Amino acid sequence: GGAAPACNAAYLILDVVEERPAFALDRNEDPDRLLSYSTKQQVNIQDRYLGLTTLCLQLLILLYIIFGVVILGKGYLEFEEAPGAIAVHVRGDAAAVSSGRPGTRYFSAEEISYPGLENGNVFVATRQKIYRQKRGICEDLTMTCNSDEECTIASQGRCTERGYCEEPSWCNIDPTPEIYELEVGNFEIWIKSSIQFIRLAPTQVYSTEAGENDKLPHVHAYSVRDLLTMCQPTPVRYEEISELGAAVEVQFFWKCNVAEDHCMPEIHARRVDDDLSDPNNIGYSFSYPEYITEDERLLNELHGVRIFLRSVGQGRKVSVTAFIMKASTASALLSLAPIIADLLMLKLFGLRSKKYFARKYELSPDFSDYMENLKAKKAEAQIRADLLEEDDDQELRERELDWQKQLDEDDY
Repeated sequence: GGAAPACNAAYLILDVVEERPAFALDRNEDPDRLLSYSTKQQVNIQDRYLGLTTLCLQLLILLYIIFGVVILGKGYLEFEEAPGAIAVHVRGDAAAVSSGRPGTRYFSAEEISYPGLENGNVFVATRQKIYRQKRGICEDLTMTCNSDEECTIASQGRCTERGYCEEPSWCNIDPTPEIYELEVGNFEIWIKSSIQFIRLAPTQVYSTEAGENDKLPHVHAYSVRDLLTMCQPTPVRYEEISELGAAVEVQFFWKCNVAEDHCMPEIHARRVDDDLSDPNNIGYSFSYPEYITEDERLLNELHGVRIFLRSVGQGRKVSVTAFIMKASTASALLSLAPIIADLLMLKLFGLRSKKYFARKYELSPDFSDYMENLKAKKAEAQIRADLLEEDDDQELRERELDWQKQLDEDDY
């Protein structure tokens, strides 16, 4: 009988390696290396000139912080800008005789200060013209022209020899208007100003009614003449503006220490219409109509003083937080001293600058060539690994063929 076939078994054993996340810590890692502390290395340049330069610069910066920021700049104070409120009342009257068309008229405070209910402003009339007008076709003195095309085409207006458009308009009934010169220099304006600093003192309200001040004889009531003389840089006389009027800004400026209960404003006034480059726009005036019937009216042309009233202020208080903030911010300037000293050391010390440069800077190798060489080595190693893998595969195939051949021989 033939020999029983012998069966040989081959087993392939694989090593299973457990993969770990990339962020997993190595148990063999040195804790001192893992939790190491990094600090800067300091180079001590032994040069008296550089040392004196750095000390002088630091001293100058410290003097600026102490005197410029803290003392002169009041860095120990916290400030708040705030708008105030204004309340205005007027008192007075006037009687005048017309210098044009004959007439005598009494003017009450409401007529002199028309229009009322302005927000923070008041107008006081010094001169008033009253024109009696009716609808008709006449020269419109508000429309100048050089030809008929410049007039209203729809109403068939034409240009007259005097250079005005003749078309439907409000025509003056009398050749001269009523002209009243109002003596309102002593017209009284009562002004109340108040302010509140919400952030610094939310419960404190400062007002001109809170108390009197000897330096301000008119805390509440001012005449028109008083306000004009307060104008800076040049006081304004009432007689200068009585004919054309003026625009004046009066500002109540509060400088309050919110730790105190009493505070009074400074009053600044200036004329805002005295534009010498355009003399035609000096003064202040406006017009408004009073209708008698549908075709007849009175046109009032007023010149006067337009007073713009403003109330603003600045509150202050001692604040440790503000002092620390400004001092710490200004102290950052101390870093300029070593920067300037480094520039002097590296640029202005001749041959020694090269030695200082070598001490200050440590030049690293050219890592661009190193990385290229490293990539080339990795590529070469990969090629070798591929070749070795091919050789191993060839050897394995040969061994399998020999083993298969041996099995066949054993069968026979």
